[in-house]
Amino acid sequence: MNAIVVDNLSKYYRIYAKPADRLKEALLRRKRHQDFWALKQVSFSVPKGSTFGIIGENGSGKSTLLQIIAGTMQPTTGSGTIRGRVAALLELGSGFNPEFTGRENAYLNSSILGIGNDDITRRMPEIERFAEIGDFMDQPVKTYSSGMYVRLAFALSINVDPEILLVDESLAVGDIYFQQRCVRKIRQMKQEGKTIVLVSHDIAAISNLCDAALWLEHGGVKDWGETEQVVSGYLTAMAQRRDPYAPENVASESESSTLKVQADSEEVVVLSLNNVDRRWGDRQAEILGVQLVDKRGQPCDSIYHDDPVTLRVSAKFHEPFVRPVVGFILRNRLGEDICGINSSAHGVVLPPATASQIYTVDFALSLPPLQPGYYYFTVAVANGTHEEFTTADFVENVTCLAIKQRHRVYGYMKFDCTINLKYMSPAQCSVPLQSAALPTAETDTMSDN
Repeated sequence: MNAIVVDNLSKYYRIYAKPADRLKEALLRRKRHQDFWALKQVSFSVPKGSTFGIIGENGSGKSTLLQIIAGTMQPTTGSGTIRGRVAALLELGSGFNPEFTGRENAYLNSSILGIGNDDITRRMPEIERFAEIGDFMDQPVKTYSSGMYVRLAFALSINVDPEILLVDESLAVGDIYFQQRCVRKIRQMKQEGKTIVLVSHDIAAISNLCDAALWLEHGGVKDWGETEQVVSGYLTAMAQRRDPYAPENVASESESSTLKVQADSEEVVVLSLNNVDRRWGDRQAEILGVQLVDKRGQPCDSIYHDDPVTLRVSAKFHEPFVRPVVGFILRNRLGEDICGINSSAHGVVLPPATASQIYTVDFALSLPPLQPGYYYFTVAVANGTHEEFTTADFVENVTCLAIKQRHRVYGYMKFDCTINLKYMSPAQCSVPLQSAALPTAETDTMSDN
């Protein structure tokens, strides 16, 4: 059964060069506008319980299509049919009265969806907990930042029991930790059988979250089907449109972080945790702090491709540990594990720890050229080995590292590669001849061109 059916849908606008032309056209009965079709004969369907992605360049009609599905805009021709209660995150601030407080807007939006005041009162603590806007919940939303708008809108949308959730690039506005929290919630809703339509320029999110995708180009359907097929075609088209003479974005040394660090001392202890999404363990030891350090020994939160970085972890032991183990997991913004390293698995045996001792462990990393974006470190301390252990403290998404572009990366990461010209046939020869020894062309890494 389909939750959404779009049939031959088109949307037409009249574009006037200046406001007076509209009046002149009405009086003189002479055309003074340009015809613009934002959508042209778009047809597709979204099965109930699936996650559907819509991709395309700016101006391709993605937001217009989502607004028509949500019912906030009427099509010129065709139809869009939905079956189920809809919650939509459209353009920033849509559906909110700027003069009302966040709490009042929550009640207003819920009543529009047919949810009674008693129900929304019961759900309000969870809305406040997810939004994390504190006292601003009782302030007019006109005082909100763009990130606070999105926090409240998303928290409200997921707590009204929608059967269909429509998201239009709203998650890109929130801060990096909130984005990952939203992605986890979308995964949970997907497991619960909710229908989700996601409009995004984040191709990684579309690839990993969506069961099928639609590619819009100039208002029309360029492709529609399995996500991998649609995304592959879209990325190929975008790569072909790239200017081959555009310079690479290479960082100069002066662009590196200039933050200062404390002078070297015998006692190096980190006492700050940037973020804690979830924390568990028997707490016989605890993570005191985590810090990222660049090649100059300075604290940093971003690096360019090929730059080394050190993850510094300080842990305090409340009980004696015979075989302490410290490690981390690196995840992308979708919460997918990129790699995991711990002292035991790496062959490093840390000395036994006594109660009240503090260990600071440095993980000196040479990361491969990853897709530019945000990456998150989860850290842990345990007792035992990487095969048999007891977790003392496991802290999820404790700090974030931004990877900035120095190389063009397709997919998740770029591998080292050696390329050899193995054989070349003689010119104008249709039958392969016995090959002679040929010189080889080698490169340490795959060409960026």
